[in-house]
Amino acid sequence: MRDEGMSGSPVDGQRPALVRVAIPHFYRPDENDQSGYGSSRPDAAIFRAVALARCLGSVLSLARQQKEQMLVIEDASIAHTSQSQYLARQLPGVVIDCHVFVTSTNYLQQELKVFENQITVHQLQLDNPRRLPHAARDFLLKDNAVGSADLSLYLEDDLVIQDRLYVDKLLWFCERTNHQIVLMPHRYELSADPVMPRFFVDGPMDPSPFPNHHQPETAAAKGRFWDGQEIIFDIASNPHSGSFALSKEQRQRVIHGGVIDQGFVGDLETVATFTALQHYPVMKPGWQHRDFLSIEHAHPSYLWIRNGS
Repeated sequence: MRDEGMSGSPVDGQRPALVRVAIPHFYRPDENDQSGYGSSRPDAAIFRAVALARCLGSVLSLARQQKEQMLVIEDASIAHTSQSQYLARQLPGVVIDCHVFVTSTNYLQQELKVFENQITVHQLQLDNPRRLPHAARDFLLKDNAVGSADLSLYLEDDLVIQDRLYVDKLLWFCERTNHQIVLMPHRYELSADPVMPRFFVDGPMDPSPFPNHHQPETAAAKGRFWDGQEIIFDIASNPHSGSFALSKEQRQRVIHGGVIDQGFVGDLETVATFTALQHYPVMKPGWQHRDFLSIEHAHPSYLWIRNGS
């Protein structure tokens, strides 16, 4: 993607925000796999396909402009909408540049083909497919073109963003905290229970893997978002979300400080969480404000715990 006219700040309303997204995608069913990861569960192809399609669709649907085209039904002509004024203040647009990383033939090829004109697929040859997340992460950190992005977003391939203001909230938070703290969403799974449909899966954990600069604390900060709502933020008792987002300034600090490939639970969790946590405290909205920033885990891995089976 060409980066023309990228001067000024999207938070100041001077231009649309450019978001580069890296998604590692892997699926190879293995009858003997005991990892618990959805990418290797036998007989899970349809669930992975739906989750992947929803993930990509949700990312691409974040794109918007202040004025957009509409179809005039009367004469099948194209017109332009008026400028969006949903909020008194919001980003003047979002441009999505989405990259998906695969290896060998261990991926859902038909599902990616549906999106082939909207995403860039990177076909890698890896001896160890568990290095695929590292490759996606390293693309965000090492590719020179990514440096122009206002936000570098890493997502596991079964996460679904439901919030049209997801990018606005992340960049607003970065600006308000002077790029010194990383904000992550609360992750949940959807059940068939109409009374209790959401199950939040990243509750408090053993803090021993946390670096010294990350000490869990409730109500550690508060801020008023552009819609006027005041939000409480916690230094997360569990910083994992299967995702991270870095501003341009945060990305530079991570590059200069370097990253490690182990140190937080397992290799996959280290990429998704410790890439940022190694350098920054991680906050999430307080539980009372969890809907400010949340993300769906679309191929559930934890519902069985709640269901007791």
